[in-house]
Amino acid sequence: MKATFISLGCPKNVVDLETILGRLDGQLEWTKDPRNADVTIINTCAFIDAAKEEAIDIILEIAELKKTNPAALLLVCGCMAQRYKERLAEELPEIDAVFNSVDPEETAREISRYLRLSAKSDAPRKPLTPAHSAYLKIAEGCDNRCRYCAIPLIKGRFRSRNHEEVVAEAHLLAERGVRELILVAQDTTYYGHDRQQDHALSDLLADLNQVPNLAWIRVLYTHPQHWTDRLIEHFAELPRVVKAIDLPIQHINDRVLASMGRHNRRKDLEALLQRLRTRIPGVALRTSLIVGYPGETESEFQELVEFVESFEFDRLGVFTYSHEENTPAYRLEDNIPAAEKTARQEELMLLQAEISEAKNQKLLQKTIPVLIDEWDADRRVSVGRTYRDAPEVDNSVLIPDQLGQGRFYPVLIRSVEMYDLFGIPNGNPIDLPPAGWE
Repeated sequence: MKATFISLGCPKNVVDLETILGRLDGQLEWTKDPRNADVTIINTCAFIDAAKEEAIDIILEIAELKKTNPAALLLVCGCMAQRYKERLAEELPEIDAVFNSVDPEETAREISRYLRLSAKSDAPRKPLTPAHSAYLKIAEGCDNRCRYCAIPLIKGRFRSRNHEEVVAEAHLLAERGVRELILVAQDTTYYGHDRQQDHALSDLLADLNQVPNLAWIRVLYTHPQHWTDRLIEHFAELPRVVKAIDLPIQHINDRVLASMGRHNRRKDLEALLQRLRTRIPGVALRTSLIVGYPGETESEFQELVEFVESFEFDRLGVFTYSHEENTPAYRLEDNIPAAEKTARQEELMLLQAEISEAKNQKLLQKTIPVLIDEWDADRRVSVGRTYRDAPEVDNSVLIPDQLGQGRFYPVLIRSVEMYDLFGIPNGNPIDLPPAGWE
């Protein structure tokens, strides 16, 4: 059978789909065109309304193709299937099967049984990222219980992977040619706490720093509550650990933070952010914010605006509040109009664009290390990233030379825009580039 797949949602979903496809690899013939597929596997996201709407739209698009090929199978898995299995089956009869296991290996086994195949239990993941960069999931689930978040309802309690298992997988990925390893979990800084191991992430980073061939070790989705002095020291001192920190604070007003079920308050967040900037030279700080939370007043929103303006995050994303059923916040009145939520989001993003451009201006005529992700044939540029930038979500460096994918180059920055940098190579490729700069 010919099969295709569609990955929706966050990098954790990418890892899950890679695991599923790896177990099925060799038994299906993969095609990129769903019009030619006998089987389409859609791995869905259900984090917020926009993600659910995207998943439904894509399911309906694939279902439309079945009109010309009625024998084609449409299979759905992932977060939306885990949260709404019965509703999906009832309301979207175009779907042939819904698989709701949180464990991707179990999902692979269920799909195999459905297709009358034999899943390979020890097969490596089928990579969906460029060969030089890979995500490594270190845990599943979440114990933070933020009142707006549906993830604990979908994924359950936090469950750390075994330290040795994670390190062994990192070695396999590095042997495959991966130079940038990106650790993901719902809360990477909680890694090991479910096993009463307070410094598990610090210890893991120390061991990963010794893996041959890895150049950058990036950590996503940290939580303000779980940073320790030892973890800060490891970020500062381990040469391959990228000096870029993804730290969603969600808001800065104390009343809103309390209503959200966040355990940090403004003074705690300011103290942590200052510690990170002081103790990790050259650190790049990225955060995510939620606007339009139930009851957020104009003055509370302006407090957030003023904080963003004064602190000047290196990278920032803004979400409008999504009223998720069965979460504690669902009991609150969703009283901010959608248009006002969007206006607040746009105000913050316009402010961040100005901050980003000002920071980029400081890089003019400087030579910085850049990881090349791809050659864009349409624009005739190599597209790369600095240590400050995670793939897919952050800024790019554009270079009008066809450079080696997965290699690091010193690049002289010649011009900048709000988010992107433009430069030219300024020397030979770098084997072990710095994971930050002052």
